Amino acid sequence: MITVPPAIITQMQDHAVAWYPGECCGLLFARAGSDEAVRAVCMDNLADKLHARDPEGFPQTAREYFSLNERQAARHVEEATARGERWLAIFHSHIDCGAYFSTEDQAMAAPGGVPVDPSLWHVVMEVWADGIRIARAFKWDGSAYAGVVLPGFERPSPRREER
Repeated sequence: MITVPPAIITQMQDHAVAWYPGECCGLLFARAGSDEAVRAVCMDNLADKLHARDPEGFPQTAREYFSLNERQAARHVEEATARGERWLAIFHSHIDCGAYFSTEDQAMAAPGGVPVDPSLWHVVMEVWADGIRIARAFKWDGSAYAGVVLPGFERPSPRREER
């Protein structure tokens, strides 16, 4: 079972709140052989840039999906491996809707129904204007992605100043 310590939860929450009303994204790393996160790498969601460049090819914005820089992600994974860590999870937020493993999430994680990495967790945080309500972690169980609630993610958003 995946475990995320409070300091890393706070980092993920801060990232999600900063990106709202767009989805945030990032990576979690653990020591080799462990499912306890030791480090988070918060990444930029490239969805809005892709949409601006090619709205027909990328019809969705960061509010609907995330796209992380795959080269940067691969570099972080290589560096982690050299440090004796393993890639534990991808995390992202869902905006103003539930923390579920969407059809798009499944297509990214298991194109054609075959998981890219069955040992990789996928953490989804449910983020609304009033805060983060819940997070769930999903992992391939041999036939589908099964989810569990991750404790400690609930957090009201700080009051935003009127503009």
